[in-house]
Amino acid sequence: MISLARKIDSLIAPLRGLADKLGSPLWDLAARLFVANAFWVSGMTRFNDFKNGTFDTQIFLFDLEHPVPGLSPEVAAHAALAGELILPILLAFGLFTRFGAFGILIMTAVIEFTYIHSTAHILWAFLAAAIFIKGPGTISLDNLLVRLIRKDKTA
Repeated sequence: MISLARKIDSLIAPLRGLADKLGSPLWDLAARLFVANAFWVSGMTRFNDFKNGTFDTQIFLFDLEHPVPGLSPEVAAHAALAGELILPILLAFGLFTRFGAFGILIMTAVIEFTYIHSTAHILWAFLAAAIFIKGPGTISLDNLLVRLIRKDKTA
């Protein structure tokens, strides 16, 4: 039985190596980009209202449609605008990724509890939590910075 397990292990070892070297980094990047895109699109809608002088619409929504407990509608609308523009950029580039993922996780919880229940929110929350726990992966500026810092430290 052990010899059969060893044969199977040796047969799948190349696939495991491929998944570790290529699949995992691409999965990490795809997860970051997926979550970042959802929030970026929403942030651009808010930004366009801000740019066009119709940001009162956003404040109205935070006042009547989905108020955030403990925040005035003005503060909530501006915080959402900032979060939806800054945090996706951090995720997309993998820069201060855990901070960005934590912020997205908090925003997702606020959206879920103050606006509407959605399976999309659950997906965003799981992906943001995974990014927060696991980190950005190798295709990220965080990874590049860590490698540069460690290289500089040994010099």
